[in-house]
Amino acid sequence: MYYTTIPLVSERSNNRRWDAAKLRELRKRLDSGPMSTEEIDQVATDFTDSEIVDLASDWLGNTVSLDATYQVDYVLTCS
Repeated sequence: MYYTTIPLVSERSNNRRWDAAKLRELRKRLDSGPMSTEEIDQVATDFTDSEIVDLASDWLGNTVSLDATYQVDYVLTCS
């Protein structure tokens, strides 16, 4: 699925699905070793469905997004 627009920062909602605690937990899981393809797909779907703008503008969210991207690359190259 491709998005044709990216929401403006002023249109962000205040109730975030990925708060700092969940992002830290996900980062620990990413750092501990490769995740399954299904888990990575679910995380990527959650990121793109709702909060990619918030995650990209937040240091921790951006770091976790990049780590998840590296996991996808790792899974694809090992397959």
